[in-house]
Amino acid sequence: MGKKRREDKLKKKALREWQERRPKTFREALKYFPGIFLRTALVMMAALSLILLATALQVPFAESFWFQLLVYLGFYLIFQRFIMGPLAPPRIK
Repeated sequence: MGKKRREDKLKKKALREWQERRPKTFREALKYFPGIFLRTALVMMAALSLILLATALQVPFAESFWFQLLVYLGFYLIFQRFIMGPLAPPRIK
């Protein structure tokens, strides 16, 4: 029981620190936007290169809208923590 209580206490502490650290207004969040934009562009360029590679290898479904949508969505979901950077909430296990 002591180990579980300690873990819960650490989770609450991490969330409380993140709540204090994150920007409260749009003006405070404005300084993070260029970094988020550049990280998003980097991830989407990697997704585009995967789609172009699949097209160059003549994969039959690479030109499909649904395949491209799934690739973009997959890359965004996989790299979401990287994209959000300092605005992302802490990982709680």
